Amino acid sequence: MNRRVAAFMRSGGLAVTIIVLLASCSTTKYVAENERLLSRVQIYSDARDIKRSDLKPYLRQQENLRTLGFWKFHLGLYNLSGRDDSKGINRWLKNIGEAPVIFDSTLVDRSAEQIKLFLNNRGYYLSDVDYQLSFPSDKKAKVSYYINSGVRYRLNELYYKIEDKSLESLVLNDTINRSMRRGRGFTSQMHERERERITETLRNNGYYNFAKEYIYFIADSTVGNYRINDTLVVMKPAANAAGRTAEGNHARYIINSLYFHVDIDPQELSFEDNVGIPAADTLVYDGVHIIYEGKLDFNPNVLTNSNYIVPGDIYRSSLVERTQSLLSGLQIFKYISIRFYERPGERDKDGNYLLDCVIHLIPGKYQSYAVEVEGTNSSGNLGAAGSLKYQHKNLFNGAELFTFSTRLARENQVVLRGGSGESFKTIEFGSDVSVVFPKFFMPFRIEGFRQRYNPKTTIALAYNHQRRPDYTRTIFNARLGYNWRSSRFSTHSLFPIDFNLVDIPAISQSFLEYIEENPFLRNSYENHLIANINYNYTYNQQQLTQRNRDFWYFRYTAESAGNILDLMAPVWGSGGEEDYNTFLGIRYAQYFKTDFDIRFHNAFNRNTSLTYRLFAGVGLPYGNLNVLPFEKRYFSGGANSIRAWPVRAVGPGTFSDETTRFYNQTADIKLEANLEYRFPLFWLIEGALFVDAGNIWGIKSDSSPEGGLFEWNKFYKQLAVGAGFGTRFDFSYFIFRLDTGFKIHDPAVTAEHNWIPFSRSYKWSDVAFNFAIGYPF
Repeated sequence: MNRRVAAFMRSGGLAVTIIVLLASCSTTKYVAENERLLSRVQIYSDARDIKRSDLKPYLRQQENLRTLGFWKFHLGLYNLSGRDDSKGINRWLKNIGEAPVIFDSTLVDRSAEQIKLFLNNRGYYLSDVDYQLSFPSDKKAKVSYYINSGVRYRLNELYYKIEDKSLESLVLNDTINRSMRRGRGFTSQMHERERERITETLRNNGYYNFAKEYIYFIADSTVGNYRINDTLVVMKPAANAAGRTAEGNHARYIINSLYFHVDIDPQELSFEDNVGIPAADTLVYDGVHIIYEGKLDFNPNVLTNSNYIVPGDIYRSSLVERTQSLLSGLQIFKYISIRFYERPGERDKDGNYLLDCVIHLIPGKYQSYAVEVEGTNSSGNLGAAGSLKYQHKNLFNGAELFTFSTRLARENQVVLRGGSGESFKTIEFGSDVSVVFPKFFMPFRIEGFRQRYNPKTTIALAYNHQRRPDYTRTIFNARLGYNWRSSRFSTHSLFPIDFNLVDIPAISQSFLEYIEENPFLRNSYENHLIANINYNYTYNQQQLTQRNRDFWYFRYTAESAGNILDLMAPVWGSGGEEDYNTFLGIRYAQYFKTDFDIRFHNAFNRNTSLTYRLFAGVGLPYGNLNVLPFEKRYFSGGANSIRAWPVRAVGPGTFSDETTRFYNQTADIKLEANLEYRFPLFWLIEGALFVDAGNIWGIKSDSSPEGGLFEWNKFYKQLAVGAGFGTRFDFSYFIFRLDTGFKIHDPAVTAEHNWIPFSRSYKWSDVAFNFAIGYPF
C-alpha cells in the first residue's frame, strides 16, 4: 500500500475514532439530578394496516434523533460541549447538536390519548392503548406503548340527504367516483375526500359560492356486526350567505364579462373602475376587454389563447385553474390574479346568476442574462468552465421564449492504469439557440388538446466542439418538437425531427491504430449522420418544498433513427461503390434505442430518507451502420452512476484494456441499480451511505470486445459493485456533494480477486472521489 493510500486509511481511522467517541460519550451528561433522559420510545401494535411511522407523529414526546437507527449523533455533539457557554466552541456544539430529551410522565398519558383518537379516526373504535415505563438506570427512562386495535368498523350503507333539490342530480350522477363504498374500512379521511369531491363537482358546474362546509355526515354505529350506516347531508345556504337564491337554494353562475387589466396596479382599483379608467386604453378582442396603460407589448391573442374563462359559459373552477396555469406558463408576467365579482340581482334568461371576471396581469422583465464560472470535477479530475446565457421571453411579441447559451470548459484528467498516472487535457466548446412557442405548430387545430395539455413547440439549433488528445469531434444538431403536460405529474416530449451531424476531423495516430484493430470502435469514430424520431415520458411526484414525503420518479425514452432516410435512399441513389448508403455524402446511422429510469424516495422524516434507483437501457443497431453511434452508446461510472469508478471506466462486461491511455468504455446495453441512505449531520451538512451496482455490455458478438458481450447466464456475475459514503452541503438553492466510493466487486479482474474486501488489500485505484452539484438521483 503506497503512502497516499496509507494516509487515506489513517484519515479514515481518525473519522472512525471520532464516531466511536461521539457514540461512547455519556448521553446523560446534561441530565440534572432527579431527571431522566428519555432513552427509548417503542410502539407495539397489532393493526396490520397502520404503520408505526403513522403513529409516531401522535407521540407528545419522542427520544433524541437516531442516525442509522441506533446512533444518537446529534446528542453526542451536544454532549461534547463544555459547560462554559462563554466559549464559542461550546455554543457552536450546542447549536448544531440536540439537547437531551427529558422524560415527562404527563406527556405519556397525552400520547396515549392522541393515539387513541387517531385509531378512532381510522375506524378502530374498540381499541385499547396501554403503556409501560421502565428505568434502565437512575438517569434513563424507557416508554413502551402497547396497542390492541380491536375489530375495525366498516361502512355498511351510505345514504344521501340533499336539502337543495337543484343539486340532487349532479351529486347522485357522480356517485360512481365516490371513495365511500360498502365494506371499506371506516375512516374520518373518507368523509373529507368525499366532501372535496362533491365540492369540486359542483364548482365545476356553475356553483361558484359552494364550499365543502355545506356538507356534513351523520354516522350510525348501532347497526351491529361492526358496521356503520352513514348519511351524507348537503345543506342549503344560510339566510345571509353569499350565493343564495331568492328560493333559498344555491345560486348557479355564468360568466357575464371578462376583463384583462394589463400593467395596472390592482391595489388602486375597485371593480367599479374596471371599465372607466381615464388614463387607460381599451381593446375588445375575441369578445373580451383588454385594458392597459401605455403600450401593449404583446399580441392580444397571447391572452385569449391562454384563457378558458369565456363569457356566456358556466363558471367552472377547473378552467380558472387551467387559465392561471397557462398564463403562468408564458413566463412573461410577474403578477397574475383572477378575481370574480357578482352582479347582485341580475340573471340571464335561464335564471343563472351573473359573474364578471377580472384578470390582473403585470408583465415582468422580458430580457435577462447570466454569466457563470464554475469548477468541475469528474471522478477527481479537476477543471473549470464558463458559460453565458441570454433569454428573451417575448421575442416576437407572442410570449416566445428565446434562449441563447454558450459554454467553454477545460478539464485536466489523470488516468491511473497499472499503477502509473497519465495526464491529459480536454477542451469543450458549445453553443445552442432555441425558441419555444406557446402553441402547437400543426397542420390542423386540436383545441381540446390545447386546452387540456398546454402544448408548446420547440425549434432549436446546437453546435458542440470537443478536443481530446486522441480525437477532435464536432456535433451539429437541429430539432423540432413538442412538449405537453397530461397531468400534474406527467410530462411528454415528442421530437419528430432531430438531426445530428457528427464530424471527426482529427484522430491521433496512436488512437487510429488502436481503433483499426477494433471494428466496432472504428465505425463509432467515423463521420456519420443521425436523423431520428424520439419520445420521452416523465412521471415525477417530487415537490421540492415537501422533502418529508415519499415520491416516485419514472422516465421512459424511445428513439428510432435512419428508417426514413433508408426508405428514400433509392431515390437519390446514395450507395455508390460502398456497401452502405449516404445522405449528403455522409453515412447515416440506423438503430432503435430505449431505456427507463425509475426511482423511489422513501422519506422517514424531513432529512432522513432511503432512495432506490433502477436504470435499464438497450440500443439495437442495424441496417446502414452496424454499431451505435458513439454519442448514443451507454457508459457507466462517475458522480451520478457507479461512484467507485471514474466516468467511462466500467465494462463492457469483464473487458479490461490496459493498452489505451484513456477511459473510453461504451456499449449497447446498460443495467444499473443504486441505493442511498441520507441522514442529517449538523449545520448545513447531510451524510449519505450508498451502494451502486451495474455494468454495460455489447449486443452483437462481432462488435463487442472480449468479455463484453451480454449473455443471460453470465451478466449478473459481471456486475460492478461499489459502496461508499458522502456529505452534502444543503444551501437551499443547490446541493454541493462530495462522495467517496470503494470498489467491492470488480468484474474486470480475475475471479479469485474480484471481490476485493475478501481477496486483497485496497489500492489507491480502488477508491474514487466525486464532487458534484445536486443529488445523484
